[in-house]
Order: sequence, then structure tokens, then C-alpha cells
Amino acid sequence: MASVGLATVPVIRRPTVRLVITGDELLPPGSVPTESHIVDSNSLMLEALVRRDGGLPLRAPIVPDRHATVEAAILDSAGDLVLVSGGSSVGAEDHAPVVVADHGELLVHGVAMRPASPTGMGRLGGRLVFLLPGNPVSCLCAYDFFAGPAIRLLGGRNPDWPHRQIRAPLVRKIASAVGRFDYVRVRLTDAGVEPLAISGAAILSSTIRADGFVLVGRDSEGHAPGEDVLVYLYD
Repeated sequence: MASVGLATVPVIRRPTVRLVITGDELLPPGSVPTESHIVDSNSLMLEALVRRDGGLPLRAPIVPDRHATVEAAILDSAGDLVLVSGGSSVGAEDHAPVVVADHGELLVHGVAMRPASPTGMGRLGGRLVFLLPGNPVSCLCAYDFFAGPAIRLLGGRNPDWPHRQIRAPLVRKIASAVGRFDYVRVRLTDAGVEPLAISGAAILSSTIRADGFVLVGRDSEGHAPGEDVLVYLYD
């Protein structure tokens, strides 16, 4: 650029993504789980996914399930985009959707999808806010479907999924229900594609054991044994 006389050029900077991790039951990564407490893993997962997609994650301390503290964390001005993990359902301690609705626009709350049905999306001023479920697999699924493409677009990247894809036959059937989108963790074997789990959104080990996932559209009742399916590979 210097050789042709360009002193300045337009650029797209990497978007900053603020991670708001909520939950009274959560302990910081590196802690030992005790009694009713569990260790936060979503912050580490989301941080890695944001970096994969070209964003710069901003991680803060875990936010207790109190309306005032959740509200302050979500309304913080840091970040071009906000990811909220946990508190996205409709229970008494699920404050995030209320905060977004009160201070901005809650555009979507609840999707016909398994897992990740409590997912929400909205705007606060000019910023997008994604409400991701607290269960780890639901959080991963909701990020890939909704938050990931937005982050890639903000950074000037291709919004399409970065996963490699292969086709292979099913070893066992995948059962689904019309009207719902299913995200099925699968394992690749010598015989073909083995489904591991559709439900069990809190069972992170189902994803650790998986090589990828298969999607079942809302107009389908599933796939039969021997049918070729498209597998999106975890890399």
C-alpha cells in the first residue's frame, strides 16, 4: 500500500464482545465444586468461540441472580455486543429478558429448538444482546446458531458456519418432532454416524464425546438408519 501512495486505508476492527455470566450456583473456573455449586465452564467456552470468530472477549466476574446486579452488568457500556449466559428462561431468577425488554427491545425470547429453547435476542441502543441458556450444550448450540454469525459479520467475516462438513450413513435412527429444530450430537464410527444425544442440555460430556452434530429441520420427524446425513464437525 505504501508503494502505491496510500497513506490511510479503511479497516474493520475486531468487535469487542462482553460476556455476562450469571448464576448464584456458579464458582469461578479453577474452583472445586462443593454441595450445590458448580464450576462455570460457559465463560471459557464462549471466550474461545468469540476468539475463533474474530471477536475480542471481555470477561467479568460472575454475576449473582439479583435483578439489580444483572441489570447493571447488562447495561454496562463496554463491548460492541453482549452475550448473557444463564437467566434467560421464565423463572423468578431469570432477570435478563426483563432487563432487555425494560431498557431496549426484546426481539425474540424462546425458539422451537432442542436444546437451547430459552434463547433470546434483543437490542440495547445500537448493541445486540444475545441471551444464551446456562446449560452448557444449550449455550454452545445457541451461540453457534445466533451469536456467532453476528460476531463474524461485525468483524467483516463470512457469517457462514466455520465447521467442516461430511456426509455419512446413520447407524441408528434419529427421532424428532415436526415443528422443532433438533441439534443432535453424533460420533463417527467405522459403521457410520452414531447419534449420542438430543436432550440432556446440561450433559457437557455428550459434546466432549461427539465428533460433530447433525441438524434435524422443523419439518422432519428425523432420519432412518442407513440414511446419509450431513455432519458438521467439531474442530
